[in-house]
Amino acid sequence: MFPHKLRHTITQFVAATVALMVLAAGCFGAVICMFGQANLHRVATLEASKLADVELNQLVGTADYAKDESASDNTVLHAVSSTLHLPFTDPLTMLTGQLPETQTEVTQNTSGQSSLIQSITSWAATTNKIAMGWLTSTSSSACIQMLKDNPGINVASPTWFTLKDASGNISGTVLPDVVTYAHQHNIKVWVLVSNDFSSSLTHAVLQNPKARANLIDELSYQAKLYHLDGINVDFENVATADRDAFTAFMKQLHDTLSPEGVNLSVDVAPDIVPFNDSAAFFHAGLSDSVDEMVLMAYDEHWSGDQDPGPVADMPWVTQSVNDLLDTGVPTDKLVLGMPFYTELWHVHTNGHVTSKAVGISSDSIAGALAQYHAQTGQWNDPLGLMYTRQQQTDGYMEMWYPSQTTYSDDLNLVNENGLAGVAVWSLDWSDKKTWSSVVSALRNTVS
Repeated sequence: MFPHKLRHTITQFVAATVALMVLAAGCFGAVICMFGQANLHRVATLEASKLADVELNQLVGTADYAKDESASDNTVLHAVSSTLHLPFTDPLTMLTGQLPETQTEVTQNTSGQSSLIQSITSWAATTNKIAMGWLTSTSSSACIQMLKDNPGINVASPTWFTLKDASGNISGTVLPDVVTYAHQHNIKVWVLVSNDFSSSLTHAVLQNPKARANLIDELSYQAKLYHLDGINVDFENVATADRDAFTAFMKQLHDTLSPEGVNLSVDVAPDIVPFNDSAAFFHAGLSDSVDEMVLMAYDEHWSGDQDPGPVADMPWVTQSVNDLLDTGVPTDKLVLGMPFYTELWHVHTNGHVTSKAVGISSDSIAGALAQYHAQTGQWNDPLGLMYTRQQQTDGYMEMWYPSQTTYSDDLNLVNENGLAGVAVWSLDWSDKKTWSSVVSALRNTVS
């Protein structure tokens, strides 16, 4: 038995320790409140990024990770966080504000278009940010003209390849003149390969090892033959049942392309279920097997939708980005896809809704409004978009569309989270003024 005085001393020590832990927990909670939701998300994002960096188990496509055996910090705050199961491995970092990311404010460039274009020429040499644009044209002259009209772009992704059949063959044609022009102007070419939105065809290929290997061989051969810098996989409408097979396919493709110096990126649609990877894309697993993940942050409301609304309002875009970061995508692998179009909606008297896509250049917006005799929209601050509505003989028209402030908000999201860059769908909708503003804003963060 312990002597009475020793037991008393131990009792006091334990009581003091418990009191200190409770006090520290209280202070920790107070600081959390002071920090606000934004900083909490940033710390949670760091934790998710650490999760994605942990080596995945051999069972690709599962949520199981190898444990991190790194030593823990022997601090009171760490003990409190461990005891209370707080979701932060390093609470002291949050308290002292010493986060590895630095916030950079994006200022709006108020100078003229000519000075914007002049300043863009040095952008690619001073930043590692990706400025990517998809090209949907199959004309060499049209593609080259779009590259000329969008100075500062450093990655072009022409939509040249399509999954052809269940054997894993692809169709499409590379335009060598476009590749040559791009390389002469320090622009990388990441050719897009799509599945033409076919869930059944994709399933047939993913579940057949020979077809999968054939598709990988085809892409590798084309990349070497035409000196392509990368492959951009755009498989949409993938069945949830093919989730693991798709993740395994991307890993196998990356393992083949990487030794050849060919970049691999994958496009994913928003899947806003916080911390949930139950749909077709296993975010952390995919990000571990590709060089970049491109978030297609558009079509919140799509052409043919009977519920009119914005293509990409800021709360929705922000939530889409946060979801990917929270489910394990590293910040420096995530590219924000931005729409250079919107939808003009016509709600008919009988309730039927029709829509058409409109480019976001000032001329395109003005033309669409004039067609419906509508006035310029008013700024909607909660959505971060302009909005207009005009009564018609048959119902009414309405349109949500971006302003310069919208794109500043998008770029703030990229810069503050340390994302890899932006991708635009598509350069066919772009004009010099809009693209120049985007690239100018990106220049404010130098990696």
